Amino acid sequence: VASAVDGLDAERVAATIEAGGEVGINIEGKDHTLEPEDLIMSMEPVAGYQVESESGHAVALALELDDDLIREGLAREIVHAVQNARKEAGLEITDRIALTLGGDPGLLDAAERHREYVGDEVLASSMSLDATAEPAATATIEGRELNIAVSRIEP
Repeated sequence: VASAVDGLDAERVAATIEAGGEVGINIEGKDHTLEPEDLIMSMEPVAGYQVESESGHAVALALELDDDLIREGLAREIVHAVQNARKEAGLEITDRIALTLGGDPGLLDAAERHREYVGDEVLASSMSLDATAEPAATATIEGRELNIAVSRIEP
């Protein structure tokens, strides 16, 4: 029975069961009918995906990160680090700043590729990237050092 069921097309069986139909299998030359209560339908993720389902709906998420997603995640961590540096510098939440970032080239690349996002989130009127910049604050992001210098810009 197990090998007969394994040989069925899962999508076709699911569609038949959802439509209220029955599924037939053949074992040793004899036909048998499987009704919906005879089957348990379950979803198994394809390699590299996580699947969650509820109330008959399922969502599959790709778990592999490409370079763009990694840089976007780093940019978000940079924003968090700069916000902490702003706070430590005693700046108000509405203060516009001049921002200089230095340190790890990979972090600077992420900041450059997401320059507009980083600048908008931290209210930077200007942002410069200088790997040799002297830091006013430092942060470690995924084991990489980020040097941060912020200064308030007068309105």
